[in-house]
Amino acid sequence: MSRELVIDFDMVFHPKRRVFFHFLFWILYLVYFTIAFASFRDNYLQSFTEVAVTLPVRLAAAYLTLYWLIPGFLDKERYLPLIFLSILSAIAFGYMDRILLHLFYVPRYIPDYDYASYPLTSISKAIQRTTSIYTVVFAAAAIKLIKRNYHNERVTREMAKEKLDAELQFLKAQIHPHFLFNTLNSLYSLTLRKSDQSAEVVLKLSQFLDYMLYDCNVREIALPKELEQIQNLVSLEKLRYGERLDIHFQVHGPVQEYRVPPLLMLPFLENAFKHGVSQQSENSFIFIDLKVKGEDLTFRIENSSSGPGEVRELDYTKGIGLKNVKRRLDLLYTPNGYHLEMFSEEDSFTIILHLKLKPIP
Repeated sequence: MSRELVIDFDMVFHPKRRVFFHFLFWILYLVYFTIAFASFRDNYLQSFTEVAVTLPVRLAAAYLTLYWLIPGFLDKERYLPLIFLSILSAIAFGYMDRILLHLFYVPRYIPDYDYASYPLTSISKAIQRTTSIYTVVFAAAAIKLIKRNYHNERVTREMAKEKLDAELQFLKAQIHPHFLFNTLNSLYSLTLRKSDQSAEVVLKLSQFLDYMLYDCNVREIALPKELEQIQNLVSLEKLRYGERLDIHFQVHGPVQEYRVPPLLMLPFLENAFKHGVSQQSENSFIFIDLKVKGEDLTFRIENSSSGPGEVRELDYTKGIGLKNVKRRLDLLYTPNGYHLEMFSEEDSFTIILHLKLKPIP
């Protein structure tokens, strides 16, 4: 449903406009049927009199259906009482309609009416009048049911969106302390050595916190902003591991034109450090390559590793950060919107993420 259609429905069905909407509906009813009857009678006054005289019966039938029968029986699935009361009220309204016509319309426009052949007690005539009465009742009931269905669908959509947002916020809340914990470990190891680089770590950590606490409170963020934090993490880990880590980070394509969910790629890099580099004493490496072509992003990260492949893969996939990213991908993208691959080789582990990007408005 388009935004314009939603706005129109909200305007029409807003509670403050309900009285005006009902008034307008009955005015249109009066005008339409007056013109319709006059089209073959060629007498607008007579047609208006007939429609106006019988209008109270249609009002009563419509509001009885809308505010008693539908909420009291249809909504509660009490179908047998609904059918019985509907038939009974329809016949009653048919008789009321005939009485009003014979009091205010027949004496003026049909003075020679044959009461002997068609008495006021004639049930066939009452049922005939019922048919014309319930044309407008069914129209009013249809509008009410459409309105209710629209409202229920909107509430369902809003609840689903709120549930999705709550789950995404929960997943991001788990990622925040996860990164903070590992970065503090890096800072701790530097302070134990009384390294002059501790101040730089504190500065970069503050940038991380600013990003996580403020910039990440949106569904999507500019891709360069996410890449800036990846570079931040790379710089932090270079300070921690020094010369025994060979790390390269390359970016290709017009990244400034697109946006991505925040904290989507950082956990992959953090996992590479945690389960790969930190378990090796020397000759460790991490190669990061990000390419943007059209609206397709390919993020590839390969890191050195040791040990049996199955054990390494289990270490990589059981972490909180990676599990959360996979869950967020499932929530944020359709099955065709992303593709995640993992490869375990003799001395390395590789993750490749393919994403459909959204342009920056």
